[in-house]
Amino acid sequence: MIIDGRKISYEIQKEVQQELKGNNTSLGIIYLGSNPVIDNFIKIKKKFGEEIGIPVVVYKFKSITEKDVKKIADQHPGIIIQLPIPGNLSTSEILNFIPDNKDIDVLSKKSVALFENGKLSILPPVVGAIVEIFNRHNIKIKNKKVVIVGKGKLVGKPISIWFQLQGINPIILEEGDDIIKSIKIADIIISGVGEPNLIKPEMIKKGVILIDAGTSESNGKIKGDADPACAEKCSLFTPVPGGVGPIVVATLFKNLVFYAKKIKTL
Repeated sequence: MIIDGRKISYEIQKEVQQELKGNNTSLGIIYLGSNPVIDNFIKIKKKFGEEIGIPVVVYKFKSITEKDVKKIADQHPGIIIQLPIPGNLSTSEILNFIPDNKDIDVLSKKSVALFENGKLSILPPVVGAIVEIFNRHNIKIKNKKVVIVGKGKLVGKPISIWFQLQGINPIILEEGDDIIKSIKIADIIISGVGEPNLIKPEMIKKGVILIDAGTSESNGKIKGDADPACAEKCSLFTPVPGGVGPIVVATLFKNLVFYAKKIKTL
């Protein structure tokens, strides 16, 4: 089965609209540097916001201070700092500038710690998207061999934490590990490396669930980590584009509305 992420995103969009119920809210995006893939992601977020009546304001910086982030956070119920951050800047330091009650991407040290301890009321967007897919397709994860390719802040790290919270210890692969040997035994593969066609059909077993959350740009096109031909061997496959990505965006706005409503009730 090939997942239609746009359809699921649309369904979540309707749920978010019901949650809004006429309340005003907005999203602030802090964008450092320049990247064609990021430009596309921001365009998608702005479009989603427009469709449900939530303004999305983009703030571009070459470098940024905690004071800058606080000033932007004061104007919105939720903010994100778009990754990746240019290499000349400290990613962890900048992410920790985000107030935890407005951290809808769950990337600051405090938010991650709350998530690791099962004390956060929202899920990191990629995790939320994958959970949506599992729930909507009745995917049971108990006793499954899970392999996560990549340890990044947006995909690998948060989804590995979530599986551990469910009582499952996944195999987590990074550069230099024997990817071919490890994913051949997997019942569930989650990949978020950002390397086009890293996973090929001959590397996976028939019936595997393959969640491709990796994105990169190749010859002007957005590519996933998995060769599209992998879909023929999978019981469930998420294409790139059109798979996990649209659901991640919808989950981000779901988190935004949660915090916006929380602020209103204080």
